[in-house]
Amino acid sequence: MVRSLVNLLALAGLASASAGTLAPRQQNDSAPAVDITALNKNVSATAGTGAVSAAGTLSPFGGIGVGCGINWQEGASFGGGLQSGSESFGLGGGFTITKDTMNVGLGIGINPINFNSSVNYEASTNGTVSLIFTSTTPIKCEETTVDGVKGVKCTSS
Repeated sequence: MVRSLVNLLALAGLASASAGTLAPRQQNDSAPAVDITALNKNVSATAGTGAVSAAGTLSPFGGIGVGCGINWQEGASFGGGLQSGSESFGLGGGFTITKDTMNVGLGIGINPINFNSSVNYEASTNGTVSLIFTSTTPIKCEETTVDGVKGVKCTSS
């Protein structure tokens, strides 16, 4: 079952990549602008990992890279992550779920202005929730309501 899921995810990723996100293979043996650089899996009876990445030059962004991975271990956790970047922006995010907790993290970089920010969210089946926002510039946070739900809005300057 798990092996089928990994195969399905890999095929879905490749299918979506070939649906226009990545440059199609050329008939004249010229190299594509962006190509798959890695496609890996490692699966055992109780654990596994899978990863795909692509890199190249994509107009108007210049050099780009994108990659994602998944992992699981019976009795412990499962999760995944995504990394993507260009000359202007960088993004990394991921999650891990255990029996009692879920952690989600996200980091964003804006290279031309040397700015970085991150968000870390942790929730537990005991009802606790933690949200941490960090930034390389000062942060101002205030309570807000969005569609009737209480929240917090943080803005960096």
